[in-house]
Amino acid sequence: MDATIKVTSIHIVAGLVAALLSTGLTLVCFGFKNDVFAFFIAVIVLYFIGQFSQKIAGDEISGFSQWLWDGIAPFYFTWVIAFTLFVMYL
Repeated sequence: MDATIKVTSIHIVAGLVAALLSTGLTLVCFGFKNDVFAFFIAVIVLYFIGQFSQKIAGDEISGFSQWLWDGIAPFYFTWVIAFTLFVMYL
């Protein structure tokens, strides 16, 4: 499989997981409510998934522009859409 497809797929799945964790913090599922901390959970998940993807992709993906469009943007849009839907419907 192409490195771009691998990295994008990993970031989309991680965006869904981060949205679930952020929703749990927003809806007081973990005992406290903190919307700002919910955002930072997503940033932390993005960082660690980026490190994991860097190990998988290696030198095939280089440069910030390619990481932005193959990793950060899919993660962000997936997280925002899933977070909004989860908060509204859970």
